[in-house]
Amino acid sequence: MKHAFQLSALIVAALSFGATEANAQAKEVKFGCYAPLTGQLAIFGKSMQSGFEMAIDEFQKSPQANGIKFSIQCEDDQGRADDGINIARKFIEDKSVQAVIGSWSSTVTLAAGPIYNQAKLVNITPISSHPDVTKVGPYVFRQSLVQSQEGTFNGAALQKLGARKIAMLGIPNDYGNANISLTKRAFEATGGKVVFEEFVRPDAQDFRQALQKAVRENPDWIYIGAFAPQTALMLKQLRQMGIKTPVYVCAADDTPDLARLAGADAIEGTHVTVQTNPVLGPELTDFYKRYSARYSRLPDPFASNSYNTAMMMMTIAAKQYPNVTRESIRKGLDDIRVFDGIFGKIKYDPASREWEFKLLHGVIQNGATKVID
Repeated sequence: MKHAFQLSALIVAALSFGATEANAQAKEVKFGCYAPLTGQLAIFGKSMQSGFEMAIDEFQKSPQANGIKFSIQCEDDQGRADDGINIARKFIEDKSVQAVIGSWSSTVTLAAGPIYNQAKLVNITPISSHPDVTKVGPYVFRQSLVQSQEGTFNGAALQKLGARKIAMLGIPNDYGNANISLTKRAFEATGGKVVFEEFVRPDAQDFRQALQKAVRENPDWIYIGAFAPQTALMLKQLRQMGIKTPVYVCAADDTPDLARLAGADAIEGTHVTVQTNPVLGPELTDFYKRYSARYSRLPDPFASNSYNTAMMMMTIAAKQYPNVTRESIRKGLDDIRVFDGIFGKIKYDPASREWEFKLLHGVIQNGATKVID
């Protein structure tokens, strides 16, 4: 009997230890992430990853974390739809993943989103701005500006600058098509005229022919809806060709990469839509300082948005802990109305399923963006 009692006590102790160990291990919340980490688009994906890493480090040191360990497992989609779909299937099967953040590319998010939605696993993108992203289904979310919002702002900004005729150059993907078409719609709705429109190959190195065709139409302004690598080359080649037509570029180009790739002289005087700038508020000013101290460079919009979204996801999960599930994350995102992060207090509209981001008009002077409106 004594031996039986001792054996029972050992079993109970072992079970208690196992339960304690399981609870300790369970105090962890894991998110997935997909972004372009190699290839031509890697600079953008790595900015996202930097934002995620900084968010985790800072959140876990805050009282909000309550001792919970957070992790984000980033997978490389290379900016390709098929890779995004394969990563989605991998994350769906990994039951430790409570939600997925990504992708950078609208094309990839639109391809992978239906897979996540069908599996009832939240996919939230901090970057993809194509209007159709949140229309995929109730498990696909976004926390970034939308091209319909930016297009309206761009059209109004160009009109304020006195533009009546513009030439437009963009890249032929989901982002570029939406950016050009919605900016064009807004500009023409108030009486403006688009006299030239062309989509250029994202991997091209020489845009002179397209630029020459654009200026032949004698536009008041040239509008560029592309990312920093393409826009930087276009601005350099415009200056090399001696073309003085003023240029307005999209919000994605309000990034330190533009000056790094084109040089300060080539971008001087370029006008830009601003979403992430220290002048937007003290929270963003402080974020710029912390990010620069950590990485020895200024953040681009992709790092800033990724940081903000990761912070929101961890805030939601920490409030729900220990009852964090894939479904509870979806409900938390449905129920949220305001998030107070590095952009200040931003509002969520449950009807449109979009966030209200403030946009400003800036001009590049001495290599930096100065907000003018």
